[in-house]
Amino acid sequence: MGGQSRGDDEQSGHALGVTLAELIGVPLWAALLDEGRRRTHRAGELLLRQGDPGTHVLALIGGLVKVARVERDGRVRVLAFRGTGDVVGEAAVARDVTRLASVESISDCEVAVVSKDRFRRFIALHDLSSTMHEHALIRLGESDRARAGYGGSCERLAEALLALVAAVGERTGSPGLELAVTRAELAQYLGISRNTVTARLREIGDRIVSGERRSIAIHDIAGLRAVAQNQ
Repeated sequence: MGGQSRGDDEQSGHALGVTLAELIGVPLWAALLDEGRRRTHRAGELLLRQGDPGTHVLALIGGLVKVARVERDGRVRVLAFRGTGDVVGEAAVARDVTRLASVESISDCEVAVVSKDRFRRFIALHDLSSTMHEHALIRLGESDRARAGYGGSCERLAEALLALVAAVGERTGSPGLELAVTRAELAQYLGISRNTVTARLREIGDRIVSGERRSIAIHDIAGLRAVAQNQ
């Protein structure tokens, strides 16, 4: 049977960053990983390709990935970032359709490759259909929050960065970390310009966060959380 959501975020009604592993619990997550074969990827590798058939899902054991779609006019739209404890590619598997987006690693990653048949059987065996639906709604809410209101504000940028902190698996125990995400990728995700991201990072201040060439360095997670809460 499906596990219960855990953590302060969901208890307070803020589901941003809740992973499938948190929703189903550690024992079931471990069982899901055992259904697949493990492999590693370097940063910048294409893990799933838009337009390919949904033959398998990827369970993220470690690392961070970018979910992006090429629109009809050729523009690339970053839909989401996913990290440790989450799955990608399950929508195409569940609906028997081609993949609507690509998935690329933006840090070194380890994944479990679970075939379509095994994944479907696992979901049915453990009665996880409603949990998967809840997970999809959480993801939709995360995307809506990223783009709601004035997406170029310091608060919105801070919220997006905190979601990535959660996706990597870092919680309140670590004062800071470096995220393998570029300013251009953040801009695509938030629907704003790269220059706006750069300007907002400067407004937040180098003491809290700074934009490197190929990464975002967060020096004070608590300070970033205060910015997100507009304190």
